[in-house]
Amino acid sequence: MTQQSTVEPAAIAPPRRPVSRGIVFVVGVLLIPFALSAAFNGYGALTVDSAFRMHAATVSGQTIAILTAVLVVVLTVRRHYALPAILAVSLIAMLVTAHAFGAIESSGDLLLTRLNLIAETDRLNP
Repeated sequence: MTQQSTVEPAAIAPPRRPVSRGIVFVVGVLLIPFALSAAFNGYGALTVDSAFRMHAATVSGQTIAILTAVLVVVLTVRRHYALPAILAVSLIAMLVTAHAFGAIESSGDLLLTRLNLIAETDRLNP
């Protein structure tokens, strides 16, 4: 007698639970920009490298915040939420975007101030 080969049925994965829009929003708009700023902060003496590093961290964190706000709007639309929810999330995304552009602008001004301070210090201390 030959033995029959038994094939087990493929395990069917349970349906994935969608990621919460709130968690995506908090992580992308608050946690990641804060973590970038904390990680790349100049904790020592102010140098040209540290000034550029802090500016780049701010710009990249705010860019992630803008993209996250847009992603939350897309998630809201794709999950077929009601029109008031879509409008509310769109308004929040516009506020986040406006705030992020303001933070990027102030980061540029702060970078120029820091570079001027470094240049003045170098000029006074030959």
